[in-house]
Parts: sequence; structure tokens; C-alpha cells
Amino acid sequence: MVSIVIVNFNTSDILGSSLSSVLHWEGKGDYEIVVVDNCSDEKNISILDKHSLTFPNVKFIRLKEQVSFSEANNIGAEGSSHKEFLIIMNPDILFTQPLLNELSKIMNDNKEIGALSPLLLGEDKNFQYSYFQRYPTIRRFIYFESIFAKLFIKSRHFNNKYLMNLDINVDSKELQFTEQIPCAFFFTSYNIFKETGMMDKSYKLFFEDVDLSYRVNQKYKLAIVPQYKVLHLSGVSFASSDNWWMYGRFVISMINFIRIHNGVLKAFLLRQIVKLNSSVVLLGEIIKSPSKASLQYRYKKHKYLLDLLKED
Repeated sequence: MVSIVIVNFNTSDILGSSLSSVLHWEGKGDYEIVVVDNCSDEKNISILDKHSLTFPNVKFIRLKEQVSFSEANNIGAEGSSHKEFLIIMNPDILFTQPLLNELSKIMNDNKEIGALSPLLLGEDKNFQYSYFQRYPTIRRFIYFESIFAKLFIKSRHFNNKYLMNLDINVDSKELQFTEQIPCAFFFTSYNIFKETGMMDKSYKLFFEDVDLSYRVNQKYKLAIVPQYKVLHLSGVSFASSDNWWMYGRFVISMINFIRIHNGVLKAFLLRQIVKLNSSVVLLGEIIKSPSKASLQYRYKKHKYLLDLLKED
């Protein structure tokens, strides 16, 4: 039995397509879908009400207060009726073939595996390597998130070593092992999910799945199954031109990951590097345009990050 947990936050439109795709390809199989609405707005709640009528066999859990993505998934997992296999899945995932029986069999036949993912294909039908990342390090921040990023961003060597797993062979018939699986589609067993501590609520946004992968990866292997594919309409939750706040949340979560898994000294060092980097960027923006600096996207995102660091 597979329980599919989907956290919905103002993504009710695409959620309907996701639910339809699962039901189309999996039929009335041995699975359940649990949708956790994380306190969406009235418009999305209205759409969700229609979904509850269209999909009567889907379990809807409606939270009265907004919680972290991690906590919402934990609530969904605990609220599932069956405790065998679990998929943490985004509402922007569309099934393109039957998956559940096949992935369950692979997990049953390979006890060393702790989590699986099919290939995540974007709307262009290309594999999304960027979602299968390396674990965060101070070097990664310097190479890809700092003012020095332009020097390294086009290097395949640096990308593969510090940012994402470019060694994944999407044409292979064999399992492709990786160190991180995104929670866009994270297939595991309920026992492993519980054994490794579920999802860490200290992450407010970003790196929740990296943290989960890291903890599962301490005891088990993580693998991609190239024979199976889903469509991932990535980023619908953040589809806004005014998303300057995301960078700050992303970096704060990276520092949190380093603190938890690499220690407070490395986290402190990363904090200082982050502060210096953002301060340099702000100074540069002010020098370029003294009167309009505060209106610039780049200024906003680094100012917001510095403000978060003061609060954190």
C-alpha cells in the first residue's frame, strides 16, 4: 500500500491536474492520496472544495494555521491510513505512466535502498539535473551563490562536484545512485521515514528534502529509476516576478543545514562569508545608483538576507 502525501499551498489549480494524472495511470490500485492544505487563500480553498467533490476518495486535511513544509508533510504522513510505502510529492507532479507497483517492488527487492525517484522531466521533456544536488558546503556558496558565481557557474567540473549530480545516466537501464532526492517526488517506506526522524521542522523553507535525504543516506542508498518518468512543472508555488525574498530564505536554510550536520563553527564561518558577500553587493548597488538602489531586485534580495541574519 502506497500513501501519496501532497502539501498544497495556493496551488489548487495544478493540484487538480496532478490528482487526475495519478488516478488516470494508477486506477483503483492499492494506494491512497492525502492532500494537506497549508492554510491557502480563499480562492484556492474554493477550488479545493471542488476537488473534494471531484475526487471523493482523496483524503483532504485542512490546516487552520500555516506551518512549515516539513511539518505539513509530517502531518500528512501521520494522517495516512496505511503505513507501508510513502511518497512525498509536490502538487506540480504529473504521472505519465504507472509507477506505484514498480517502485514498491524495487524497494522490496533492494533492502539497501532507502528512497527512490523516477526521472523528473521538465516541460521541455529534459531531465532536471538541478533537483538532484550535492550536499551544501561553504565552497558551494562561494562558487554558486556569491559574487564569484560568474566565474564557476558554467564549469561542468565545479557544477558536478559541488552543485548537482551530472553523473546520472538517464539512458541507463540500471538504478542510478545519488546523494539527494528532492521532495518533488520522494518514494520511501513509512518505517524508514519514521526511523530517520521524519522531516525536520526547523527548516522553514528550502533544504527540507536535502536534510531528509542526508539522514536517510546515512544508512541507506538513494536511487533514481531511469525507466520511469514523471512530468515536473517546477516552481508553480513561487511563480512570481517579485520573489526577491527567496534568496534570503534559501541561504538561511543552507546555514541551518551546515549547523545541524557540520557543526556550529562551520555554520558561523558561512554566516560571516554570507554577511560580507551581501554587504559588498549592497555597496555596489548604492554606488551604481544612489537614488534607486533600494528599488533594485538585487538590492532587495541581499538587504532581506541581511535582515534575516539579524533575526536568526
